[in-house]
Amino acid sequence: MAEVDGRIVGHIAFSPVTISDGSTNWYGLGPVSELPEYQKKGIGKSLVNRGLFLLKDLGAQGCALVGGPNYFKRFGFRNFSKLVHEGVPPEVFLALPFTETVPQGAVIFNEGFWAKE
Repeated sequence: MAEVDGRIVGHIAFSPVTISDGSTNWYGLGPVSELPEYQKKGIGKSLVNRGLFLLKDLGAQGCALVGGPNYFKRFGFRNFSKLVHEGVPPEVFLALPFTETVPQGAVIFNEGFWAKE
């Protein structure tokens, strides 16, 4: 979470994901958000960098997300042809392995991502 003068202006969340090949310690990133008046000030970038640092520190093996490639590729996220999220165009499904091992299979995000309310 990012605060300015005691006001929450940004937020990021990570949650464990399941990968069909049995790989463990992978996480999904999302959402990352900022209040509109605080966008383009580096808050989102700081949240992503800090979050990825903390994941690595916890022993995570990698992180996956659905998002804009132009934004997230600057953090090292990229497409892996054998790592997919069914029903999502591959160009917006990105992953960042923290080791040289890249899982192969379908990534399933926590069911909370699909909540309608």
